[in-house]
Amino acid sequence: MKTMRAWETLRRSLTLPFRCPAVLAISIGYAGLLYAASLRAGYTEIRSPYWVLSVAGLLLLSPIYHALVLPMIARDQCRESVHGGSVVEDVLITFPRFFIGEIVVAAAVAVGAMLFLIPGVYVGMRLVYYKQEIALKRQPVGDALRASYQRTRDGRTTSRLFAGLVILCGSAIGVNTALALLGSSSVVHVGSIVCTGVLLAWMNALVTASYDNSGTQTSEG
Repeated sequence: MKTMRAWETLRRSLTLPFRCPAVLAISIGYAGLLYAASLRAGYTEIRSPYWVLSVAGLLLLSPIYHALVLPMIARDQCRESVHGGSVVEDVLITFPRFFIGEIVVAAAVAVGAMLFLIPGVYVGMRLVYYKQEIALKRQPVGDALRASYQRTRDGRTTSRLFAGLVILCGSAIGVNTALALLGSSSVVHVGSIVCTGVLLAWMNALVTASYDNSGTQTSEG
């Protein structure tokens, strides 16, 4: 039964961009802006002076992006308790919480990764639902992080989510590598942006679906 539910969750997550073109369009636009911000320096190139622009773009755009798409994804998945509001209201309320959350989670993952890769991955997966808590329940940052930690107590469910995210990221890397080997520079740029946008839509859909399932399992427990 759980296996069937997991496959159904994956199927609905993969088809969501085609059911909700707005999510796909916003994701591709967001990916394009991040791509443009990171052209001079990637997010790990700390020594480059342009690194600040890349990180600033991520910190400023990510809250807006998730405030827009997460309620849309949740409504598509027939979630009944989405905290509704106007788009402007959603962004104004959640922006500072997402902004602080991005910094806290990134710092926690970085510290874990410096100790060894596995602690960084572990921390990232235990806090994976904090954006859903902020966007869908309007939770403060601290409460959102604690709620995510509680929801990810089931190691099997969290491991399945991690495996799904790894498969999606691996597929995107494979497509980008093929484009780099076979396409021209313009094809590589456009293809990378589109591929990243689709990946973002899929990942947010999968995490939100898993978030809903984790809530059901918690209530049943």
